[in-house]
Amino acid sequence: AFATPAFAQPLTYYQDAWGEDGDDLREALHDIIKVHTKLPYSSSSTDTWDVLKVSDADTANAVNVQLIYAGVAVNGPQEYNNGNGWNREHVWPRSLGGFTTSAGVGTDVHNLKPADGPLNSLRSNHEYDELGTGGSAVNYGGSATGNRVNASAGIFEPRDAVKGDLARIIMYMDVRYEGSGGEPDLVLREALNSGGTTFAVMSTLIQWHFEDTVDAFDMRRNDVIDSMQGNRNPFIDHPELVHYVFGDSVGVAWNPFMNVEDEAQKELTFELFPNPASGLIQVLAPEAGTAELYTTQGQLAMRKVLVQGLNPVSTEHLAP
Repeated sequence: AFATPAFAQPLTYYQDAWGEDGDDLREALHDIIKVHTKLPYSSSSTDTWDVLKVSDADTANAVNVQLIYAGVAVNGPQEYNNGNGWNREHVWPRSLGGFTTSAGVGTDVHNLKPADGPLNSLRSNHEYDELGTGGSAVNYGGSATGNRVNASAGIFEPRDAVKGDLARIIMYMDVRYEGSGGEPDLVLREALNSGGTTFAVMSTLIQWHFEDTVDAFDMRRNDVIDSMQGNRNPFIDHPELVHYVFGDSVGVAWNPFMNVEDEAQKELTFELFPNPASGLIQVLAPEAGTAELYTTQGQLAMRKVLVQGLNPVSTEHLAP
C-alpha cells in the first residue's frame, strides 16, 4: 500500500501521458480528457443537475448537496425551486471564458458546483486570489462563511476548506479547453484581469492546491463525474502533475511510477489482518492518508482514505 498520490482509475487512463514533458505532456493530457459526453445544462434526460446531485452529495445525507461557498448542505432534488433552492456556479466564469450554457464547455460538470444563489451572484466573475484582511467578509444566514470579496478589485477569496478544490477545477479547465473544434482557449495566467479567456492568479492557485490537498470528497466527485460524463480531472488523480504542468517541474518528464517509488521510500508499514479473512479486515496505518491495495497481478483491489491507527475495511469493497 502506498500513500497518495498514486495511480488513477483506471490504471491505463493516463498511459499516453506517461514519460511526456512540457507542451507534449499538456497535449497528451488534453487529448485524454477531451473525450467525454457533452451533457445538456437542463433537460428531462440526464443533465448537469442530475450529475451534481450525486457528485456533490453531502457525505452525511446523500439527499442533500454541499454548497461550495456557503459551506452548508441543502436539499438536492429541489434544484432551483423558483429561487428558493440552489443553483450552479461556473467556477471558471462564463464571461471570462466566452461560453454559454450550450452543451459543451458551459455544461462541463467538472467546472460546475452547487451554490447558494446570492453568494453565486456576489462572486460574479471575480477571479480567485488572496485578500487577507482586505475586502469584505461574506456571510450566509447571518454567519461568517470564511469567504472574502473585493468587488472593485474583481477578487473573490473562497473559504479555506475549498480553495484546493477550486484551484484544481481551474487547472483542469486550462488543460481541457485549448481552442480546438470551436471551443475557447482557456489560459491560466499570473496577472489579474489580463483580458480574453484568461483566469488568474496561477501562483495562488498552485499554493492552494498543495495546502488544501485532495481528499475523499474530491476523489468521489471525480469518480462520479467520470461515470456520468466520461472524463476525469488529472490534478485530482495525480496531484503531482501540478508541478509538471504549471510549477517547478515543467520540462521534466512525468513518470507516475516514480512518484509511487518516491512514496515507497518513506518505508511506511501498513499491516493487514487477519489473514485469511472473511467479511472484515483491519488495516493498521502509521499515518493518515489515502492508500491503494493491489493484487499480485497489478489489479487495484482497494482505494480508501485511512486514519492513523486501526481502520476496519469490509471485504465487499475489495475487487475480486
